[in-house]
Amino acid sequence: MPLLVAADASLDHAEAADRTLEQIALPRSQGALRLSFKRHREKTVFGSLYQQGCVRARMPRSHSEIFSEAVVMNTSGGLTGGDRISLSAEWGPATAASLCGQAAEKIYRALSGAVEVSNVLRVGAAAAAEWLPQETILFNGAALKRGLDVHLHESSSFLGIESVVFGRTAMREEVVSGRIRDAWRIFRAGRLVYGDVFQLSGAISEQLNRSAIGAGGRAFATIIYTARRIAQDLLDRLREVHIQARGRAATSLWNGILATRFIAPDGEALRHDITHALGVLRNGRALPRVWQC
Repeated sequence: MPLLVAADASLDHAEAADRTLEQIALPRSQGALRLSFKRHREKTVFGSLYQQGCVRARMPRSHSEIFSEAVVMNTSGGLTGGDRISLSAEWGPATAASLCGQAAEKIYRALSGAVEVSNVLRVGAAAAAEWLPQETILFNGAALKRGLDVHLHESSSFLGIESVVFGRTAMREEVVSGRIRDAWRIFRAGRLVYGDVFQLSGAISEQLNRSAIGAGGRAFATIIYTARRIAQDLLDRLREVHIQARGRAATSLWNGILATRFIAPDGEALRHDITHALGVLRNGRALPRVWQC
């Protein structure tokens, strides 16, 4: 009985501490990044770069002669409720560049409010854009509201991925509760051609265990590829790769959009499956170096 009393007292102290923190105006991470790419001789380079707060961008030397690589970094080390991040990127005519994240983004427990992330991409004529952030890891009690808007020229191409991992299963972490709203919109020549909203809230783990939602999986991803013309054999090659998937994967092609969905038991299995799919979509080009660390 004394042990039970001690445990209850400890719980009361923890809840009181949370309530106290909620009443304090804690410092929040704020970051804004605006950049553009331009053509310089045969290479794609930064045309402009504005960075404010906890968000930075760098362009390391690329091992690809066609695509340049730009890396986005969050110096705050992770995000929690009330943090705000915005990114705007523009690919100039005939540019070719990958925009990727330095590491997996971590979303920690929120005392109040949600992490808000806004990403807007604009891709000019005959440009090739790749949006390749690494996975977003949600911890128990996390809250995330994220949006991605992509505006394409009629002649441009776009390859993008968003992936979410609910807890690190190798460390026996479980996301019992939380909330996430992840929205995509893709426009071509001003016309909406793709829209998708992924949303979960409340008892996350219980919902993920349901066969119609997650079938027990704890890691999800979507890859979108769209171009002026997409060869049918690209769809066939992706489906061949899916046979070796450690989770579940499926690809469809309609309205000039190649969409691939993944469900995996954990982040490691998801990384395996999306890496092989991206290898097909990037025509055998190695993934950016930050993905290989």
